[in-house]
Amino acid sequence: MNYIVFDLEMNNKWGSSIHEIIEIGAVKINGNLEIVGGYQSFIKPRTHLIISKLIRKKTQIRQEWIDDARTLLLVVDEFKEWIGREDFFLCGWGRDDLLTLERNFKMNEFAESEYDLLKNYRDVQKSFINMFDLKNQVSLKNAMEMINLVPKYDIWHRAIYDAVNTAQLFIEIFDKIDLSK
Repeated sequence: MNYIVFDLEMNNKWGSSIHEIIEIGAVKINGNLEIVGGYQSFIKPRTHLIISKLIRKKTQIRQEWIDDARTLLLVVDEFKEWIGREDFFLCGWGRDDLLTLERNFKMNEFAESEYDLLKNYRDVQKSFINMFDLKNQVSLKNAMEMINLVPKYDIWHRAIYDAVNTAQLFIEIFDKIDLSK
């Protein structure tokens, strides 16, 4: 069994409820809880082609990276190839990225079979909140501080770095995570 810990960065236009994925980052963890690979790709949006000023500032993602990127469909196909054929849990920090994937799949008219990627999703943030009996959500950075875990990358709001840091925390608390759903 593998664990695919992923993160997304999104773009949106002020006043719009559409959050288009512009970057995906992921880390593959094997059954021995070893990081065995990483994946990162920028994605060309369909609706909001220009990165908003807020998102550019927050992520440091450059417009030319997005202009030269591939479509979501091509990136998801490559991502699935990278994941491989072994069974896996898809893991993320919170439910927002899962919901964003579902909405972007729908907006891009993905076939039903593409949704299989999302079927074994596990929320690492929820597990962390339950472990500490917290009343509110906690950011990844604050969660790592709570357990004195120094992030491998002190860079936030970039998909690959957030995925690596989430994977680091996932490995640290693995024995306390309920994967049974």
